[in-house]
Amino acid sequence: MKLISKSRFLEYLMCPKDAWFRLNRPELEQFEVPLSQQNIMDQGNTVEEYAKGLFPGFVEVKNHDFSASKEIEQLMAQKVPAIYQPTFVADGYIIRCDFLVWNSETKKWDIYEVKASSSKKDDDGPRDHISDLAFQVIVLERAGIDIGKKFIVHINNKYVRDGEIDIKKLFIIDDSTDQVSAKKAPTAKQMEEAKEYLNQTKEPAVGCDCHYYGRRSHCATFEISHPEFPEYSIHDLSRITSKKLTKLVKDGIYHLHEIADTKGFTETQKNQIHTHKTEEEIIDRKEISYILDEYTYPLYFFDYETFAPAVPAYSGFRPYQRIPIQFSMHIIDQKGGPLRHVDYLHEENSDPSEAVAKLLEKIVDPKGTVLAWNVSFEKGVTKEIGLRLPKYEKVLNRICRQMKDLRDVFSKQHYVHKDFGGSSGIESVMTVLLPKMSYDHLPYTGNDVGFVWWGDIVNKGEEPKDRANKIYLIKEYCKQDTFVMVEIFRILNEVINNK
Repeated sequence: MKLISKSRFLEYLMCPKDAWFRLNRPELEQFEVPLSQQNIMDQGNTVEEYAKGLFPGFVEVKNHDFSASKEIEQLMAQKVPAIYQPTFVADGYIIRCDFLVWNSETKKWDIYEVKASSSKKDDDGPRDHISDLAFQVIVLERAGIDIGKKFIVHINNKYVRDGEIDIKKLFIIDDSTDQVSAKKAPTAKQMEEAKEYLNQTKEPAVGCDCHYYGRRSHCATFEISHPEFPEYSIHDLSRITSKKLTKLVKDGIYHLHEIADTKGFTETQKNQIHTHKTEEEIIDRKEISYILDEYTYPLYFFDYETFAPAVPAYSGFRPYQRIPIQFSMHIIDQKGGPLRHVDYLHEENSDPSEAVAKLLEKIVDPKGTVLAWNVSFEKGVTKEIGLRLPKYEKVLNRICRQMKDLRDVFSKQHYVHKDFGGSSGIESVMTVLLPKMSYDHLPYTGNDVGFVWWGDIVNKGEEPKDRANKIYLIKEYCKQDTFVMVEIFRILNEVINNK
């Protein structure tokens, strides 16, 4: 029998079949960890390192295999103030706690689970923290450990760094004893069901209900469990609800072209279905023209790259607040004029906010239009800089008022193509309108490792040649983002002028 860990159990609650694959076929390529996910894991490790400061005198367990039991027994017998990452096995389950803390008043061990999230997830949602803690408590009690209080330690999103990190202000320690107690009975039942299901030697025939949810909510092994669905299916309908999907699935409708009655679908979904069936574009030249006519020169095609660490890196930042590490800006000063490019990458381990603010103030003429894709992001980052730097707040708010969203043409359904796949994301649009353009010449995507490479650059822990190459590639990626916008703008002008 294979031991069921906390992670496997929580994955079972989300999708039993996917959890079975993770336990029994971990070599599947679907389980390769992307760099973006690795970053989340690394952030969790960083948060745990800081959380150690909440438990003075803690002892870290040296071993995490079965030989660790004697070491843990000795530490518990000595009643050390706190034990970090002790491992316990009981009744077919295995856990590794964050902190067990000796309570000299109750003569019991209190458990503290550290989370990098900015709130206590107690909503019975995916991987909720109460189920997480209840699983651990049940295993501990079956291992003969008398557990007292149960705590969830999470990030305080109201905390603003001022100088050195204040550990006590960075974290919120939430007594979740009563919630865990209420959750123990149903969790114990689910644990038994999970143990039986996950220890099946043959692949279970059922257990993946992800076909009732949109594409973004699918498990990693959806295609293995549901080969009956095509690569592009009803799950790709824009903002499709679970209720609508459930009806379609039960009616045996898997392909978009099988949808005969579009009553009850949103306009975006109707357009997506129509263009897929007819292979005809929807182009409203009049509405596109209205949008483009609102733009005044100079035009600034603008994009930030940011890094948002769980533990604020610099004074003035909150947890997970975005650090504007670079931007790219392509500029057309007058209609029909040449294209020029300005960019900035912060190459020091310090707050880039003022350098960015100074440059934006210098570059952006009050008469022009700043174009972004999904402009709420660029506005949000710019406003945050102004709040941190009051002397630039007025000019940055002015720049925000100059911002418009080039994505509006597509998100407002004035231009719809079947191969957008219901998306108005820049890469979806680029693939259709600019088929010869790609990011293939760049060895990474900004969302994946730009921030990782930026860490290498600012800490200067590399050979000068490697550092210079990374600086070049990070700049090229951001530059490509804004150049894509320039080219889409050019094509839109051709569309409205070739009536």
